[in-house]
Amino acid sequence: MSKSLRVSHDCINQVKLAVTRNGYPHQRALAHDTGLSLTTVSNFLTGKPVSYATFEELCRRLNLDWREIASTNIEVTSTPPPAIRTNT
Repeated sequence: MSKSLRVSHDCINQVKLAVTRNGYPHQRALAHDTGLSLTTVSNFLTGKPVSYATFEELCRRLNLDWREIASTNIEVTSTPPPAIRTNT
């Protein structure tokens, strides 16, 4: 399991709008309020990976559901179960 998450490409604009909508005039204010570096906040807002805990914290501060905006690059493949041989 990955230890980092990133904002889905389709949700980046929504996340950027949430910054000002939640009273932060710019990224630096959000970084200051959360105690995170400006680089970390910028990475989050541009869809680059950040730690799982950081992702959840930023989503909480921006009133976003992290499950809805997280990129899910999980590829599911279906393979048939192996044949079971019996000695009968």
